[in-house]
Amino acid sequence: MSRETFPAPYDNGRPKMIRLALIGQAKAAKSYGAIRTRLHRAAWAAFVPLTASDGQAGQALGQATTAPSTEALFTEQANDFDAVVIDADPGQAASLAKAADAGKPALAGPLFADIAALGQADTMLMPAHTWRFLPSIQAVKRSLDAGKLGEPGLLRIHRWLPPKATPESLTERILPDADLACWMFGGAPEKVWTLQTPSNPDYIQFHLGFANGGMAMIDIACSLPAGGDYFSLSIIGATGAAYADDHHNMNLLYAGDQPKALRTSEGRADLAGQLQEFVDAIHEQRQATVILKDATRAIAVTEQIIESANSNHVIEQKEDS
Repeated sequence: MSRETFPAPYDNGRPKMIRLALIGQAKAAKSYGAIRTRLHRAAWAAFVPLTASDGQAGQALGQATTAPSTEALFTEQANDFDAVVIDADPGQAASLAKAADAGKPALAGPLFADIAALGQADTMLMPAHTWRFLPSIQAVKRSLDAGKLGEPGLLRIHRWLPPKATPESLTERILPDADLACWMFGGAPEKVWTLQTPSNPDYIQFHLGFANGGMAMIDIACSLPAGGDYFSLSIIGATGAAYADDHHNMNLLYAGDQPKALRTSEGRADLAGQLQEFVDAIHEQRQATVILKDATRAIAVTEQIIESANSNHVIEQKEDS
């Protein structure tokens, strides 16, 4: 595919089209491919499969070409894309370092946040905190930021998952909700206490104490039946409250005969919103709404949650991350 297939991102200083490269597995290619028609001012130009069997998955991205390796992407095809999305585990850290060296904006998982090369001022890194971009969560945060709820006092999060949908790493399991709590309260907690009993390793509950008496109470279970997963978030402020869930509700439909139930969902609106924010930040030449500091803060709090679980003691943070 010639470079002319996707126009350069800027023409006489005016934004046109961002050409994206994806490094990931077949599942990631299919997920991004499913939302590609919802993406504005961007298109997929290249795909690097992490395993040879994933090579054909790039077809889901439309006209994207398949590169044999990340090395080939950043050497032989470096002029064919403008930004890179890395949907992989931290073992692909070298891919992110190459993106930084090449000056390519990168969207990657938060556990990549400790890669020193990505701290370069001239390289845009957006940590992938996908859970922030659920429409229901976005609505709660807008109400909070607009002052409609007053100062946040209590945040309650339930995340219940079946074993197959649960990350093996305890860090990855905790990180989404640790980040949401810090995001809602605008900073890191001052105190952390965790409850996890050896007899029930599939359940963890942690309490985060924030300034001015604010508290987050979060529990994560990973022993639910398949299809029984559930997420909910509620926040109570000084002047109001708000609630969000994953919309996995059973709506009753009745038009005569036997009633039927329909399970609703927000789909991958979170993935689409995150990717659009990444593209918009590049076009507008601004900092993304999620930055490296957010990822490092969430990782630090997650480490404290695990430390508290292991020691059965309250962990106090000396200063905000």
